Amino acid sequence: MREGNRRDAYELCLKATLLDPQNVEAWWLRVNLAPSAEEKVMSVSRLNELAPNLQDRHYLSFFTIREVLERDPFLAYHDETDDLYRAVNAEQVMLSIPKQRALTDPFPPQRSSPLRAAYRWLALAFFGLLLAGLGSLVFAPLAALSARQARPFLQSRSEKVNANVIITLSLLVLLLGLNFAFLFLIHWLG
Repeated sequence: MREGNRRDAYELCLKATLLDPQNVEAWWLRVNLAPSAEEKVMSVSRLNELAPNLQDRHYLSFFTIREVLERDPFLAYHDETDDLYRAVNAEQVMLSIPKQRALTDPFPPQRSSPLRAAYRWLALAFFGLLLAGLGSLVFAPLAALSARQARPFLQSRSEKVNANVIITLSLLVLLLGLNFAFLFLIHWLG
């Protein structure tokens, strides 16, 4: 390539990518030396698949995709990964386009909270108040115990505050349930 023989350099890059399809540098050279726009697009897509976070100092990926879109601005979404969008253009050529953005956590979170069981017990304790407080006598202590056992596994400050709130609400519901149960017992005995 330095001697000006681009065709031989392209042939060598072609052989290098066939022998070692994971070689990022060979694909980079193949993009630079591609004789056609279609070959360039295919090479850029493969390069983006191999190294989506590669520093594109010359914006080669951007200009190649821009060239495709200037000819025909049609792109159909195909799928995506954390690093790439995959789209199909009008000629049914798959384009891999780097996202170049910060990752966000999915909502709702994938992992379940260690306080999940405590929330359920607390909800049942509130429902137990409707049954003369008898259900809250069983479920409120379970909610407080579950929140207390989950404390060592909590990572964020907000989860720790939520655990304290569950314990406090459980104690309040337990006291309220004791009052309702006492009133129910007085009413039932006579």
